[in-house]
Amino acid sequence: MSRISPHRLSLLNSTVSQIAKSVNMVLTMAYRDIYGDDDIADEPAMLTLLTAPLAATEEVASLFAAGLAPIEIAMPAALHAIGASKDEIDAAIEKAQKDEEKRCACEDEDRAIQTEEKQLSLQERKTAMQSAPVREKAEAAQAEANVAQTKANTTKTLVDAKGGSAGAPGSSTT
Repeated sequence: MSRISPHRLSLLNSTVSQIAKSVNMVLTMAYRDIYGDDDIADEPAMLTLLTAPLAATEEVASLFAAGLAPIEIAMPAALHAIGASKDEIDAAIEKAQKDEEKRCACEDEDRAIQTEEKQLSLQERKTAMQSAPVREKAEAAQAEANVAQTKANTTKTLVDAKGGSAGAPGSSTT
């Protein structure tokens, strides 16, 4: 099976579009001749032939993947290429739009949670910065108390060592 070049596919699509416009005019004139024009209607009846352009499925998929064609355009072209009916295409588009809305809602919720987490983190940092001077003073006081305790223990150990060596067995005090 030979592939149709994009240029030929484009030419075919424009030709079909021009033919559809002519058929629209003929069908509308025939309808008006058969059923007459209602003066009651604001706009006269107009029949429209719905055509979907042929597209190379690979090109449509790549355009959609690149973000250049929205789902509302890419899906009908791809589904039409595989022979889906208008009702099937409409149902698929509706489902895709609902899925997209759900995905957007989830993304919005994720962004809100991330924003809240950032705000909490910022608040924690602010609280830590505000309590830092108090904590530093407490740590300094504890360090001074530790140094004083160490000096007292050292002094006591030295006194005990001097006093303990004088009464130790084997030492002579004569």
